[in-house]
Amino acid sequence: MANYREFRRETMARRRRRQTRRGLRLALAVLVLLGLAWVITWAIETVSGKGEGPAADSTLDLGTTGLSGSVLAPLPMENPVTETGGGVQFASMGPVQQAEGWTYTGMTYEKICLPACGRVDNTYFSTALFLGDSVTEGLGLYENPVKGVATVRGYRGATPGDVVNRVVMTDFNTSEESVPLDVAAQMNPKSIYLMFGANALAARDDEATENSFIAYYGQMIDLLREAAPEADIYVQTMTPVASDYSSTGIYKERIQRVNEKLANMALEKGVYFVDVYSALADENDDLVAEYSSDGLHMVAAGYKAWADCLAGHVAYSADNPYVMGSEYYIAK
Repeated sequence: MANYREFRRETMARRRRRQTRRGLRLALAVLVLLGLAWVITWAIETVSGKGEGPAADSTLDLGTTGLSGSVLAPLPMENPVTETGGGVQFASMGPVQQAEGWTYTGMTYEKICLPACGRVDNTYFSTALFLGDSVTEGLGLYENPVKGVATVRGYRGATPGDVVNRVVMTDFNTSEESVPLDVAAQMNPKSIYLMFGANALAARDDEATENSFIAYYGQMIDLLREAAPEADIYVQTMTPVASDYSSTGIYKERIQRVNEKLANMALEKGVYFVDVYSALADENDDLVAEYSSDGLHMVAAGYKAWADCLAGHVAYSADNPYVMGSEYYIAK
C-alpha cells in the first residue's frame, strides 16, 4: 500500500512538472509573438513617418523654388482643402461633382487630335460621309483614295450655319440639291467627316466671327448626332493656305488660332479631331506649293495627301479593314 502511495505521489509530481513546463513554453511563445508584433508595428510607423524618429520630420528641398515639404504625401482627406465664404467645399464632394460646371480650355490641338492608329484600306470609306465646302468638294473631283468610294458632299460657299438652318444647297459634283442633315439621316453612315471654315471666316477678321463659327459648328454636330446616331464624327482641321494667298479673313495665323478653337470644341463635344493641317503644310506651316493651284483649293496631289492622312488616323475598331503590315492587321 505504501508503495502505491509513493508511486502515486511521483506520478502526480511528474504531471505537475510537465504542466509547468508546458505553461512556461506557452508563456514564452506569447512573449515572442508580442515582441514580433512590437517590432513590426515600430517598423511600419517608422516607414510611414508616424514615429518620433528623424524620418517623421524629414523635409524635401525643392531647389530654387524655395519650397520644402514632407517627404511623404499626406493621407487622403487628412488635411482637406476647402474654400470658405460660401464657395466650393471639395472635402465633402466627389470627383464628378467637383468637375461639374467646369470648362476645360488651353489644350493645343496637337494634344487633342487623334493619333496615328494603324492604316485602313479604301473600303473603310465606303460607309463614310464627307460634309464641307468647296475645299471638301475636291475629294470627289480629283483622283485620290476617297473618290468614288466615300459619299462626298462639298457645297460651294457652305458654312456650319447653313447646315444648322437646313439650307438647300447644291453639290456641284452631282448637281444635286440637298439638305446636309437629310443626307446624313438617309445614308446613316458609320463615320462623318467635317471640314468648314473658309467661307465662314473670309468676310470678317474679328473674334466675334470666329466665336459664331465655333458655336454653329457645335450645333451642327449635335444635329448630326440626332440624324445619324450610330456615326463616329471626325472634325478636321482647316487646311493651310499658300504663303502668298491673299484674303481678308483667311491667313495662316488665323487658321491656326481657329484650329485651336475647333480642337477644344471637339473635345467638349466628345468627337474625334483629326490634324490634316500638318499633313498638307511645309516646314513654314504654309500649304505645300505642289498641292494647290490657287493657294486655297488643292489639286490631286493635295487630296491624295489628305486622304492618306485620314487612312492612318481612324479610331480603332476590330471591324476596321486594316491593310497588311498595319499595327492592327489580322489575317483572315
